[in-house]
Amino acid sequence: MSDKLSDHQIEANEGAPLERNVTINLSQEQYERMFFQPDRPLHGDYAKRFANPTLLGLIGLLVPYTGTILSLLQIDGALPPYTLIGITGDYYFIGGICMILSGLCEFILGNSFPFAVFVAFGAHWCSLAYTQDPIHLTTEPFTDLGGPLGSAYQSSQGFHNVSMAILCFMIFIGAFRVNAIFVIFFFCIMMMFIFIATANFHTPSGNLNHVMALLKIAGGFGMVCVICGWYLFFGALCQAVGIPVPLPIFDLSSKVFPNYQERLRKEAAKTS
Repeated sequence: MSDKLSDHQIEANEGAPLERNVTINLSQEQYERMFFQPDRPLHGDYAKRFANPTLLGLIGLLVPYTGTILSLLQIDGALPPYTLIGITGDYYFIGGICMILSGLCEFILGNSFPFAVFVAFGAHWCSLAYTQDPIHLTTEPFTDLGGPLGSAYQSSQGFHNVSMAILCFMIFIGAFRVNAIFVIFFFCIMMMFIFIATANFHTPSGNLNHVMALLKIAGGFGMVCVICGWYLFFGALCQAVGIPVPLPIFDLSSKVFPNYQERLRKEAAKTS
């Protein structure tokens, strides 16, 4: 059939112009590559009508995260945590806003896994920015308790990093249903938070050389995450614009509990 319509065809249907609806069907592998969701939502087709928010979420994660890791590695004279104060704006406006916005969009699309990950890490960036922003005077109440290097303040930061390590461990388990890159990413970021927490707990001892060594180890694990993250971003970007660069993401959704989602679909069909 020709793509061109005659005047008679256009003026048919009481003179109203005809519209052409184009449906794009994504394979399971393409959907997982674009949305990092092991299975399609059980209901709804919003992914066909709205833009893919995953790219924005990855930008919100990787831009402030890369600067943080370079600081932990003490590149070019960086001195954590003081150097991190200089990228507080990245935490607020790139990490926080972009990741929370993309997470809410993933919620609308029905993608539970990226929704939870993006919103959680977006909130983490906001929390980190608020804590280290000098305008909030976060460390002022600890003046009589050793200041920012005392046990009272450092333990609070250590507890936060322990909580983030636990969160990353849970996501690490869930990532076995997504892809191998995610598995590596969340294992390494879990180890990063563990070493940062260890550095927090050792800071009051006064052995700053040991603390800096711990932070550098944390940065080493974090650098693996940086490589994995930008790899995923480049693959998702190429997929979004149609560049034929089939970077493997080592999909695991068809290998780890492959029949689980199909069983959910059948149960949903019975109840509908």
